[in-house]
Amino acid sequence: MKRIITLLFILLFSLSAVQLYAQEGDGVVTGNEVGNYIGDFDAKSPDGENIKLSDLKGKVVLVVLWNSLCGHCNKENEKYQAAYEKYRDKNFSNGEGFDVYQITLDKEEATWHEALEKYNFPWKNSVYVIDSWKDKNIRFFGVKNLPGTFLIDENGIILEKAFDGNDLPGFLDKFVKN
Repeated sequence: MKRIITLLFILLFSLSAVQLYAQEGDGVVTGNEVGNYIGDFDAKSPDGENIKLSDLKGKVVLVVLWNSLCGHCNKENEKYQAAYEKYRDKNFSNGEGFDVYQITLDKEEATWHEALEKYNFPWKNSVYVIDSWKDKNIRFFGVKNLPGTFLIDENGIILEKAFDGNDLPGFLDKFVKN
């Protein structure tokens, strides 16, 4: 009986949380699916300051979860860099400019710092999450394989997800103002 009461309490609490999310932002649902509000996120930058995803509000943003020791992630980062250079100053139907918010899931913070020095990414929004795969905010993204990608609009609404760097320019081209 105690277990049933506990399960009911958890279910009611979960439903309340879902209702709160659904009421936020004029009926926009928070979640990790296309069409949902991705929510806010913040983590430590290389200099120890927190950078919020919401700091990029107004821009089209590539949110990418990666690991610096992942060879595939690093090849994809080259494609993201090319897209960043081409689109960062473009005007979009759903944002002014393009930026990247890079969430690093390395086991060691020092590894992340070494990678930042090695790759010298042109964007400034690279953050690190300690104990990343256990972090509830990382689990929110629902990413099983790296890199995990989300393209969001100026208001944090997910436009595309789970794509590779070859697809990114085509997605961005759909939204560029002529």
